[in-house]
Amino acid sequence: MRRWERNAEFWIRIIRERLDPFRTELTDAAVLRALQPGRGETVLDAGCGEGYLTRRLAGRGVNAVGVDRSAALIEAAVAAGRPGRNRAGSARFLLGDLRALPLPGGRFDAVLCNHSLNELRVLRPAFAEFARVLRPGGRLVVLMLHPCFYGGRDRSGRRAVIDTERYFAPRRVEQRFNVSGLRSPVPTVIWLRPLESYFAPLAEAGFCVDGLWEPRPPRRLMADDWWRDNFREPMLLLLRAVRR
Repeated sequence: MRRWERNAEFWIRIIRERLDPFRTELTDAAVLRALQPGRGETVLDAGCGEGYLTRRLAGRGVNAVGVDRSAALIEAAVAAGRPGRNRAGSARFLLGDLRALPLPGGRFDAVLCNHSLNELRVLRPAFAEFARVLRPGGRLVVLMLHPCFYGGRDRSGRRAVIDTERYFAPRRVEQRFNVSGLRSPVPTVIWLRPLESYFAPLAEAGFCVDGLWEPRPPRRLMADDWWRDNFREPMLLLLRAVRR
């Protein structure tokens, strides 16, 4: 957790100056299409960071709650402002762990877990909590690094090849973020695991997957060397599941 606190100012700058092309050009639009937030719905942004998607949901008329375990990021989210309860929706922020959410059960229409599932060593507690806070029929949208193709990055910052001999075991990867030429102060630990390992805990928590996508850049972006280098194979996996 201390690593995320030390990287907080880095991420606040990246997000607020719109320096991460993965998000601005690709993943933000993809997760919102999968989520399909409706005006008046209540949505949990699980692992909200500095709260930019929580605020964007509020601007769409959603009553959004952002939760993150980084105190520095939650403080930044609160400082950015809270839209009032009006036709533009609302946004509020809470410090908390995805494995023990500080929220009552059965209150949310949807849960969004954007770029945060790979931080968890064990999935079951988080999936159980997502199911607990959702209403029956509520949906869970998760964006993660692709289990089949993402193997971390080497020292030069290029994507590493997955060690196929270790694919079926959880893999701990320690890497620095390098975004638009800016390097994170300290490396972060992420967990990579085989594709099949996501479906058993989802089913145990009462979810049924009803959508699966591999977000990739449009043709206009693939004309650029940077995008081609990063998407020689799929890099991201997006899934939507419904609570039974």
